[in-house]
Amino acid sequence: MNKDDLLTLAADYPAIQITRQFTMPDFDPITLFNALKQAGEPGFLLTGKPKETEDGYTFIGLAPERTFTYRDHVLTETDADGRETTRNADLKPILDDLLAQNRTPRQPELPPFTGGLIGYFSYDYAKYATTALRDTVADPMGLDDADLLLVNRVIAYNHRKHQVTLSHVIPSLELEARYEVVMGDLATLQATVLAATPKPLPTFSLKTPFHFQFSLNEFTKKVAETKQHVIDGDIFQLILSNPQQATMTGSLLHIAPTLFKASPSPYQFYFHHRDFETLGASPETLITKRGDQLFTYPLAGTRRRGQTPEEDAKFATELQTSPKEKAEHNMLIDLGRNDLGRVSEFGSVHVTTTRALLKFANVMHLGSTVESTAAPDASALDIVNAVLPAGTLSGAPKISAMQLISQLEHHKRGVYGGCLGYLDYSGDLDLCIGIRLTYRKGDQMVIHSGAGIVADSVAKYEYQEFNNKARAVKDAVLAADQGGLTHAVLNR
Repeated sequence: MNKDDLLTLAADYPAIQITRQFTMPDFDPITLFNALKQAGEPGFLLTGKPKETEDGYTFIGLAPERTFTYRDHVLTETDADGRETTRNADLKPILDDLLAQNRTPRQPELPPFTGGLIGYFSYDYAKYATTALRDTVADPMGLDDADLLLVNRVIAYNHRKHQVTLSHVIPSLELEARYEVVMGDLATLQATVLAATPKPLPTFSLKTPFHFQFSLNEFTKKVAETKQHVIDGDIFQLILSNPQQATMTGSLLHIAPTLFKASPSPYQFYFHHRDFETLGASPETLITKRGDQLFTYPLAGTRRRGQTPEEDAKFATELQTSPKEKAEHNMLIDLGRNDLGRVSEFGSVHVTTTRALLKFANVMHLGSTVESTAAPDASALDIVNAVLPAGTLSGAPKISAMQLISQLEHHKRGVYGGCLGYLDYSGDLDLCIGIRLTYRKGDQMVIHSGAGIVADSVAKYEYQEFNNKARAVKDAVLAADQGGLTHAVLNR
């Protein structure tokens, strides 16, 4: 789009994207991200293809204009020069105003993310959406409830078209004066991208083996307690998790090539800010917004992949014919419908796919699709507050299940069970669920997974389920470990 076209388009919006596009057949997201990222610089790498009908994109966000970290109502905001301010604040109106003040036109020919907020909201962020979640849980690692980067320059790659889009968002009132300068900057960035050469990834070593927070005996007692709550009618289902923790040196980015190759999931991500990193390959969308349409894709019901085609088919049949799995999945579809209904036009919520078999590298799931039309006054943060966390990470009813999770698990979950992705200035957003991931704060590293507990759950099988879910991440960590701790998972 030329300058005159942009000036016409910008007349109706407070901000506008200036873009430059070019073809790049050999695009390696990790190599480029590592080549461009400065040591210690915040950054986000996200590859996503939530729907088969959509093009897959990789987004790289570096050199943020501002960063926002939020914990227990305290907001720390840092500008591009490193100046930091800390205050007690309500994050939602601040971010809603920020996105509204920089609203850009939605241009279908451009990638769905050209600038805005990119990062994560933790599982624990849900406490800001309702007064019913006020249980105090331990936070020994000092985990943030949200950590977001405001990026006005984005590198996006369309994997089907092999096309790179470089975007720079500026105030519309500055378009006339800055257009040529920004186009020159994007040309320089294009040359940098095309000339980028591989450099060694940061190192990674485990210092101590992983250990579970709960042993099998402890977990069995918690399953029994959960089942009693089901019998008493307090809940129908609860997702009970059991993190594994170790100590490490180096960076999780070293693990990314191994994990991404082994787990070609709909979402692959890496995020770094200060002394926090997270890396994962999530199969599940929390929420996607395209124009005024909302989409969520509940996944529930799990079997590991078989060692042979025959065994794989056997497990698939078990999953698809299990009354228990069907009942659990239907509950979570209803949760998804209820969540979308809070921010959708009346009567627009409908289920378009029900219990389809979805196979991933290490596990298979049942998946459904729920769609709706967003209410005109629903902001991006309204949508986040309505759907976080996914019912597949809490249980049902959601609030009751979350209250029990606090009592049973005792610790913050952090990014596990939360969501990661982007909130675009145009109003579009795409957030995956924080599962199949690892994260670290300082030298403390966690692999987190869980299992759905219902009335007829058997503790030893549920214990194996979250091991199955964590297998791809654990295998990638052990394969990438440069310290040689091949025994690095202990069951206590």
